[in-house]
Amino acid sequence: MIKDDLQNKAAEMMKKVLTVGVGAFFLTEESLRGLVSEFKLPKELLSAVLDSASKSKDEFLKTLSREMISQVMERVDPVALVEEILSRNEIEFKVQVNLKSRKKHSD
Repeated sequence: MIKDDLQNKAAEMMKKVLTVGVGAFFLTEESLRGLVSEFKLPKELLSAVLDSASKSKDEFLKTLSREMISQVMERVDPVALVEEILSRNEIEFKVQVNLKSRKKHSD
């Protein structure tokens, strides 16, 4: 009886931790704070889960961006792209230079 109650509490705690962890990955900080306020988790555990989720999210986004850039670079030839842009478009530069004399200061 006590063992079952303890297992149920542990299972419920794990559900909360996982929910917060997944939420930290996908939710905005404000939404996450709202979610966290609903759960009664120890501060240390909550802090560790949020920190871990934040680090995982950052690493995931870095890896995703590197992979996307790699995929684009495999399919796009930068030299050919520039040549195509130059051959299809006219480039116009405008430069304006104004020279103004300095007023002479009397000493």
